[in-house]
Amino acid sequence: MRPLIVILCNIWRADAGEFSSRDTINRPYTEAVYAAGGLPVGLPCLDDETAVREMLGRADGLLITGGEDVSPDIFGQAPHPQLGSVAPWRDTLDRLAIGYALQRPELPVLGICRGIQSLAVFAGGTLIQDVPSQVPNAIQHSQKAPGYHGIHEVSIEPGSLLADIIGDTRAMTNSFHHQAVADIPPGFRAIAWSVDGVIEAMVRDGVRFCLGVQFHPELMVNHSPAMAAIFSRFVEAAAT
Repeated sequence: MRPLIVILCNIWRADAGEFSSRDTINRPYTEAVYAAGGLPVGLPCLDDETAVREMLGRADGLLITGGEDVSPDIFGQAPHPQLGSVAPWRDTLDRLAIGYALQRPELPVLGICRGIQSLAVFAGGTLIQDVPSQVPNAIQHSQKAPGYHGIHEVSIEPGSLLADIIGDTRAMTNSFHHQAVADIPPGFRAIAWSVDGVIEAMVRDGVRFCLGVQFHPELMVNHSPAMAAIFSRFVEAAAT
């Protein structure tokens, strides 16, 4: 049987009447999980801790997706002038799901883009609220190229989980973000960086599998064996 991979939803809203609010998952996430051998299922933006824990109790793995900015009040900061839109309902879901995962080291976790940021914040870290204005000599982190195209290089710590997965200490990645991890939370460590020093990946040691990446491997799986390998290793961990 395929391992059950719970994927966190976002809420899409439009002023279009009765059916304008939807829990959504960008299809590349589900496609990447399924192609790697997992069975993807969405967890809607619930604010019921009991329900979230019940859902995750049936899961073999947790995928924390991208989305809107994490609200800075969560990590004790005032909003930066360049802060984008925030989603309190998604912050609540992330808090509940990540809180559960931190107590379950046997549950494999993969965080992507906002996912690595939420993982950092709800484990006790902080964020850079706006990379272009807060990181000296920042490179372009919100690319204009298609999502499957790697726009900048990432340096990876030798011997780390990510280096082992992709078989190299360098990788070309895409980039669609303006926030990034600042302070790594206790129990985690950074393992990859872009040339301007922005953290591109972190891991939690001493658990079955917990990896956060700042880029979007789900958009590159059909063009990059290295990015596809991230999902393969995640689903493999969920199957054991």
